[in-house]
Amino acid sequence: MYSVTEVLVALLIVILVWILLVSPLQQWYSKHSRFCHLMSELPGPKIVPLFGNTYEFVENPLNKFTELLTHMIKTHGPIFRMWVGPFTCTVHVSSWRYAESIFNSSVHIDKSSLYSFLHSWLGTGLLTSTGAKWHLRRKLLTPAFHRSVLDSFQEVFSDKSDTLIKILEVERKKSESFDIAPFIWQCSLDIICETAMGTKMNIQESVSKNDTAYLKAISYAAESGLYRLLRPWLHPQLLFDISPRGRKYKKSVEIMHSFTNKVIQERKKEYLDSKRMEVNGFTDENEKFRIKKRRMAFIDVLIETTLGDGEEEKHHLTDEGIREEVDTFMFEGHDTTASGISWTIYLLGRHPDIQEEVAREINEVFGQESIKSTQKLSELRLLDRCIHESLRLYPSVPVIARELNKEVKLGGHTLPAGTELFIHMFYMHRDKELFPEPEKFNPDNFLPEACEKRPPYAFVPFSAGPRNCIGQKFAMQEAKTVVASIVKNYRIESIESPQELVLLMEMILRSQNGIKVRLHPRN
Repeated sequence: MYSVTEVLVALLIVILVWILLVSPLQQWYSKHSRFCHLMSELPGPKIVPLFGNTYEFVENPLNKFTELLTHMIKTHGPIFRMWVGPFTCTVHVSSWRYAESIFNSSVHIDKSSLYSFLHSWLGTGLLTSTGAKWHLRRKLLTPAFHRSVLDSFQEVFSDKSDTLIKILEVERKKSESFDIAPFIWQCSLDIICETAMGTKMNIQESVSKNDTAYLKAISYAAESGLYRLLRPWLHPQLLFDISPRGRKYKKSVEIMHSFTNKVIQERKKEYLDSKRMEVNGFTDENEKFRIKKRRMAFIDVLIETTLGDGEEEKHHLTDEGIREEVDTFMFEGHDTTASGISWTIYLLGRHPDIQEEVAREINEVFGQESIKSTQKLSELRLLDRCIHESLRLYPSVPVIARELNKEVKLGGHTLPAGTELFIHMFYMHRDKELFPEPEKFNPDNFLPEACEKRPPYAFVPFSAGPRNCIGQKFAMQEAKTVVASIVKNYRIESIESPQELVLLMEMILRSQNGIKVRLHPRN
């Protein structure tokens, strides 16, 4: 016979097991089974146990990713599901009709949980944060992209573009044809270092050993995102951390954080020193002039916001918070813009008639002047349309992902809260109903009268809605300056046809073999 105490203890254990284990498992199963049922209603490829639908992507090199994704969209339509391993199912849409209700919503603004892969690098800055923190950061960072701030950056855009032209001239004399993309990437990174961190790294001319390590770390961390996404066994943080890729990724993050932290401390010291000198009176007129003339970088705006004087309420950012935003801007602000510039150069090089029209427009507006006037830059309307058309055909960010916060119906299908939704702009921008001859480079697609006829979310290279890209004006201003500088000095001849290109749909859209061109000096 069992004693009363033993029976009570056993009963207590059963109750605890039920509360802590069985009940949550039942709830999870009930929720998961409904989720699985709703996902099964969607079209999609055949599921392989454990791998889901990623086995094709894993067994093929990354340069086959675009080809496989294109095949899935053609086979299963503009909305389909894809299992990433046994527990995560993603839904993919490639039509503005499905994306419209997401972009137009103030509810579905959370980035996919897969962006958490970037947390160890970017923290929870503007790109990866959610909820109240995202709203606060968005409000906090908006002044950093005011027109007056962008105007002050124009001199940097112009000077770095002039340096690019000198370097391209050297390369042109060495090789009849060459890949122009790395030179554009270096120019864009040069620009972002000075505008974001106030640091002149002169990347296009020469870089120090420490600078080189930082640049390599950015590249490695960025390309690791897609690699990890397509390998479900690397999704758990612990398994990724102990993997060879994870260990190298961690070292890359440490290098980047160390670099950014150093710059933050230097810029904070400069800021506080200048404030003390203002209070105590300047003893050196040269120093007074230097401080007054110094251009504010993105990092200075953040420091001013958290430390500056004024009656408005201050939102105090820690050094970690400043680093999150600077690292985010460094990542998002150079690769995306370099991609957009490279593709515009490629398309102009494929269409000499349009290129010559652009060259005439640039000469009429600027003549022999350097491209340092933002007012005159705004008059390059054909170039503006060319860049937009380039972003239609080759969007810098080909896909974005959101996590649905509420259940939603898309195309007759019910998507429950928590669904990971991928919106493929690369395919959305090729809608035959909205863009006749969708594969053709036609800047007239962006004449005002053509834009007015299209739905508002048919063209979204900078995302759309409340969570659109805060830096899109910065990107367009930089792109117009760099492209105008190149076209002003050279006639571009692109070598490869669109059919010969191998597109890499990583976090940024790029060509596997770069953008090969011949440059012919203009008289």
